[in-house]
This record gives sequence, C-alpha cells and structure tokens, in this order.
Amino acid sequence: MPPREIYLDHAATTPLDPEVADRVARVQAEVFANPSSPHTAGRRARQLLDEARERLLADLGCPKARLVFTSGATEANHLAVHGLLPPEPAAGRPLRLAHSPRDHASLRLAATSAGNRAEQTSLPLTPAGRLDQAAVTDWLAAGHQAVANQPGTQLLTTTLVCGQSGSSEDLSGLASLLARQAPGCLLHTDATQALGRLPVDVYDLGVTSLCFSPHKFGGPRGIGCLIVRPGLELTPLFHGTQQLQLRGGTEPVALIAGCQLAVSLAVARQQGEATRLERLRQRFEQQLVKYGREAGSGPVIIAASGPRSPHVSTVAFPGIDRQAFVMAADLAGVAVATGTACASGSQEPAPALIAMGLDRWLVQAAVRFSFGRSTTASDIDEAVIRISQILQRLKPGSKPAWPGPVTSRAGN
Repeated sequence: MPPREIYLDHAATTPLDPEVADRVARVQAEVFANPSSPHTAGRRARQLLDEARERLLADLGCPKARLVFTSGATEANHLAVHGLLPPEPAAGRPLRLAHSPRDHASLRLAATSAGNRAEQTSLPLTPAGRLDQAAVTDWLAAGHQAVANQPGTQLLTTTLVCGQSGSSEDLSGLASLLARQAPGCLLHTDATQALGRLPVDVYDLGVTSLCFSPHKFGGPRGIGCLIVRPGLELTPLFHGTQQLQLRGGTEPVALIAGCQLAVSLAVARQQGEATRLERLRQRFEQQLVKYGREAGSGPVIIAASGPRSPHVSTVAFPGIDRQAFVMAADLAGVAVATGTACASGSQEPAPALIAMGLDRWLVQAAVRFSFGRSTTASDIDEAVIRISQILQRLKPGSKPAWPGPVTSRAGN
C-alpha cells in the first residue's frame, strides 16, 4: 500500500477551496450567458462580473484602479510589460526595462520578449534574495534624463515573494525610492505568491501595476488579474471590445466569480493563516535541521537572513543531488519541488539562488518545500521523518536507485 501523500508544493498550486469550488459550479450552471449579450440572461452575467470586479478591487485597497481579467499570471505579466511601455520609443530616448533573477519565469520572459524595443538590465540581488537597492539607484540615475522628460519610459519589474527562495521584496521601499529619484518610472509586481500570506494592498505597496493568479491561494486555474492604477495607458495584447477594449475575448464569468471569492477569503484569512504557516515552517525547519544533522547532511535554510513568506522553505542538503532527492521524496509520498513549477522541466539551478551569491553546492542541492491551508502539524512531523530516511539512503553525489535516466548538470 503506497504511503499517505503529503503535499508540500503549495507554491506550485493549491487545492481548490471548497467554497470557491461551489461558487464556480453554481455560477457556471446558473449564470452561463455571455456577459456581452443584451438580453436578461446576459445582463445578469454582466452584473455578476461587474460586482466581482468591484469587490476584488476593494479587497486589494484600490477601488478606482482598472482590472483586466486574463488567462493567468503569465499573460498578466506579459500584458503589463508590453502594455505599459509605449509602443515606440521617442527619437533619441530609448525605453528602459529592469528586471531580476528573482522574478517569476513568465515575468523574465516577458521582459526578454520586449528586447527589440527596450534596453534591458538584469539587477543583482542581495544575499537575502532581495533587489540590491544601490543597483536600482544606479539604474535610475543612468536613465534620469529620459525619465525626467518622458514619464513612463522606464519600467522596473519585481516579484513580491520569490517562488524560488521565498524571500519577500521591500516594495514600499522601492516605491519610495522611485518617488524620490524617478517619479516617472513605473513599478510592476507579480504578487501571486504573496496573496493570503502577506498583506497585499496595491496603494500601500506603492506599485503602478500588480498581477496574480488565484490558483496559488485556493482559487481556480485558468484565470488571472492585472491591476493598473488610474491614468496609465495600457496597450492590449488581444484586441477586442471586451474589458474596455483592454483584452478581447468573452469573459469567463464563473472563473471570475471564483477568483473574486478566493481573493476575498485570502485577504480575510491572511493574518491568522500567516501566523499558522510561520509556526509550521519553524516546526519543519527546526526538526529538519535536527534530523538532517543526525543523518550527516547538515541542511542549510536558504534566505533565512532576510524577510520571507511564511509558506516557503528552501533547503539545501549538502552533497545530495536535488533531482534525486525530489524523486526519492515522491516515492516516499512527499510532494516537493526544486523550484517554480514553470521551470520544473529544466535541469538548471534556480536563477535567484545563483544571483544571491550562494556557493555552487548550495544551489545544486536546494529543494523547495511549501505549505498551505491543508498542511497540518502532523503532515510536517511525518514529512520530516520520511525526509530523514531519504537522507540516510542517499549519499553525496548519488543517483536514484530506480529505473530511469538522470540528466547530468553542467559542472557535475
């Protein structure tokens, strides 16, 4: 009989909250009409959509902002990068875009795809996994003339909670820095990993745009949001008449209703859930270090020197191949990851961990554990026991003892 599954990969996706599932099912059955249709059924769908939009913006402290519903955070990040920057740079004043290795892959790829019309800079990180503010200051100073004469020609992107390390960014500090030195510079953040774990108020954070996908905190898949402050121009990726012509396509009313409820529940539960998750993470790390040392591995907690989200613990096991560990954990019934789910097919180490200046052996041995509403103290205790057994079996530099190829990593 296979072991009871312990799911410690909530940073990749979360179980659908039962209340949200019920809401999606009811709306799908009862409010199925196209919200653009003029008849009664269509107007009913439009009213539900408009109410969901208003409630969601109110929950995130920005009732006057614009909200574009997308297919997920990936699309929202692309819409932010491509939509907020002017379509064409002014003569002699190129557009400038800064990002960093701590960003989600979708945000980094969105920046890369804008390379033909914007000068790009990848900003360094501190050992705690945050943006190096001195480097941000230097970047702003280099583009001061462009910003002073043409507001909106610079865009700084970052991720509120890094999905690779769990480190949280000082967004309000960054926003204050921009306000002092470059008030025309736009600040976009991906808050997908933060909602429900950290306070997320768009105006308090000081960002010009913010996106997320609710499947990371109990909501449905296939829906995402981009929130943009009033007064900013936004060029659509998909043209159409829907959503004030900012994103074409019939709106998925049931998914939007589920998204709104997931946000509302996440905001209402945030303080209590953050405290509970912090206790679980501390319990996990304390036991893991104790058992790991007994097994001779001496686990190292990544990004422990700075602020972290309470739901992520990235741990390096010296001499243990991270891919071999993840496969062994899966066989033991513990679901974990080596980094963000979008990069799970890659054998390359997490970019953020490299940019933090960690020793190579730490980066190569790093595994991410992440917790959620369904995680219990008994899950933590049992997971640590199984992990300690795995560490006793795996030897430094070992490969899995079961059929299947293991791709070697550069430098190993």
